[in-house]
Amino acid sequence: MGLFRELRYELSSLIFGLGILAMIFSLTQYLIPTQSPDWLQSIHRAVGNYVVWEAFLGFLAVLGGGFYFVDTIRKEREFERLISTPSKEVFVKNMGRIEELTYDHLPSAYERRFLDKKREFRIKS
Repeated sequence: MGLFRELRYELSSLIFGLGILAMIFSLTQYLIPTQSPDWLQSIHRAVGNYVVWEAFLGFLAVLGGGFYFVDTIRKEREFERLISTPSKEVFVKNMGRIEELTYDHLPSAYERRFLDKKREFRIKS
């Protein structure tokens, strides 16, 4: 699970991009099969009757990759909001959620920032 956590942006954008590419290929095969360039027609011939699966899996990849990417951005912004407080009391109150974001969802660079903030406020584990 550590690799998925460290490469969260890269994997989500890769899945999203591949989903968009698969959707474009399948839509061009359905909508304009004879007007496509030669390189695209060769891809259409290679895919053949599996274009339905290509469209379905592309759609799932767009949904999954897009959700994963947006979720990453949302969690990063929440972390930034929670860690940027100048108040020790507010930081301690939100420390459970910050630890969850740090250790379960975001890359290890956020863990270092969390530990630096704990040292700044002189909080013992």
